[in-house]
Amino acid sequence: LIIMCLFKKNKTSEKTLNDRELIESNSKSIESLIVLASDNTLLIGEFAAIKEKIKYLIPSSNSKIIDKDKQIKNTIGDLRIALTKSNGQSDNKTNELITDLKLVIADRNALL
Repeated sequence: LIIMCLFKKNKTSEKTLNDRELIESNSKSIESLIVLASDNTLLIGEFAAIKEKIKYLIPSSNSKIIDKDKQIKNTIGDLRIALTKSNGQSDNKTNELITDLKLVIADRNALL
């Protein structure tokens, strides 16, 4: 019984640590979006605000929250592709993805 408790606790702390690393990675990934936005001050401002929201997310061992963090990572990847295609300019696809990213962050915060 004691051994089971120790393993469960370790697994939970490991999940939380992995989520912390995912959050940190997501926050750093926003930097590349800022670089891609180059001269677009409106987009740079949006990304800076999103980066602050992501940076202060609380890591969790809850699998639903971890799924949201993975969704954030995927949306950032999609945004990177959209920005590359649009040469750093804001287009419909970019705006949709920014809205999606904000929505996923809000949904994640609602799970806490």
